[in-house]
Amino acid sequence: MASRADDDDDGGGNASAIRFTQSIGGAMWVNPDAFPIIPVHVLVDGAPTEVTISLDGVEVEAVRDGEGPRYTAMIDVTALGDGTHELLAKSHGVSSTAVLAAGREGIQWTSIAVDKNAATPRLHKLGEQLFLTWTDISSGSRVAWIQQLDGAGRRIGDKSALVGGDGQEDKHYARTAAGASTMGVLYQERGGPYKNFFAIVGRDGSPTIEPIVLDPNDRFGSNSGDVVFTGTGYDLVWRTNSGAGSSDIRWMHVDEATGAITGPIIAASPGAGDPQAGFDAITNVTIRHHHGTSLIAFSRYVYDTELELELLRCQLASVTDGVATTALIGIGDPWVWDNDCRILDDGTGPVAVRSVKSLTSSDDNPPDELFATRVPLDSARGDGRMIVTAPETRVEPTMIGTTAAPIMAWSDARKYAIDITQGEVELYAAVLGPDLVATTHVGFPHSHFIEGSADIRGAAAGENAILTWIDERHGGSVLEPRPEVYLETVWQ
Repeated sequence: MASRADDDDDGGGNASAIRFTQSIGGAMWVNPDAFPIIPVHVLVDGAPTEVTISLDGVEVEAVRDGEGPRYTAMIDVTALGDGTHELLAKSHGVSSTAVLAAGREGIQWTSIAVDKNAATPRLHKLGEQLFLTWTDISSGSRVAWIQQLDGAGRRIGDKSALVGGDGQEDKHYARTAAGASTMGVLYQERGGPYKNFFAIVGRDGSPTIEPIVLDPNDRFGSNSGDVVFTGTGYDLVWRTNSGAGSSDIRWMHVDEATGAITGPIIAASPGAGDPQAGFDAITNVTIRHHHGTSLIAFSRYVYDTELELELLRCQLASVTDGVATTALIGIGDPWVWDNDCRILDDGTGPVAVRSVKSLTSSDDNPPDELFATRVPLDSARGDGRMIVTAPETRVEPTMIGTTAAPIMAWSDARKYAIDITQGEVELYAAVLGPDLVATTHVGFPHSHFIEGSADIRGAAAGENAILTWIDERHGGSVLEPRPEVYLETVWQ
């Protein structure tokens, strides 16, 4: 909430305004089990000598961070009850309030009973507003929705259909990017079994350009795809297949204002083991845009002549002026298996992150470790930097650049190393250090994933990160999936 003047004694200093930095729409969310003590930050205009922050009337002194206008109070929320609570920041007669909502099971956004199967949640911070996009079947057919929400996961206004609805074909796996005034939507419809489409629509779903059919008549849509806004238009990447086992990765740029198209081109194709080979049927592709170049991360098999074996390796396709070149991201240890491969952004620039299993490890079950490599790729990059290690597997990393340090989240199966009969694949997150190495790993035991299908994404809320994902706590198996959208907040 906006600052207001009170009648407190000025204490020898002064303040003209005070505001919470981590709130969106005047609200924040905390899971006290994951974050029993939280840093609550405020910015104070003026020359204050005293700043306090209270939670439900319990006041804590806020300490200045360095020489700047930010003040931080460490608030104990260990025993905080589920529900909404008031935060009050005060300094020299000026105050500001915010809602702090608490819960220990995450924020459930969709329900399998009401909305049916949900998919592809994406968070978009547009100015001071936060939006979530996702697909579900709440209206009878599969629709891609957009909804404004606050920092506590509460809906603001009504949701709007971006694509689908009104008797239209089901819109599957709608992946979105926010443009200057529009939304870019990469989605699939039924057709052999799927066909890929791209649409540019207003933020209320009003059409801007006619949907573009992406696949040639002799090709079909494969799983995965991604879209990013470049500043003037949308870069998109998707996968096609021949229907007979051969697939490729394609790229296109679409101008936001005019709909003019550059491409499509084939950014990566299967080889005959020379040394490039083919793709897995399920191959994740991600895209970022950096200084006029589209960066596409994916995994493709590479034939190793010494092992006489095809190894799954993380690769980067760079598209400049409509021409693609590819390179291995890790060039140190050649005998590794890259279980996942992503191009992300830590808020300062693109970072390639891969989930790596060593084939020379003496362990019976080598762990999957996350390695990060800055992009553009350095010729001396080696394997990059190992940023997360723990027992068992971990995949689906995502990074969120914040006003403080970047935050990374991923799906993690380390509990299987404790008890294979009781293990779960769960959400983990960590603040990243200056070298991108994860600091304390924070787990969310309420989460439950089918490995590889969590689709974790996030957006910044000041210093914090709000996460969204597909959860399977009410289903939980490949044979009986019940995907629902959930949210959480990571504090720092």
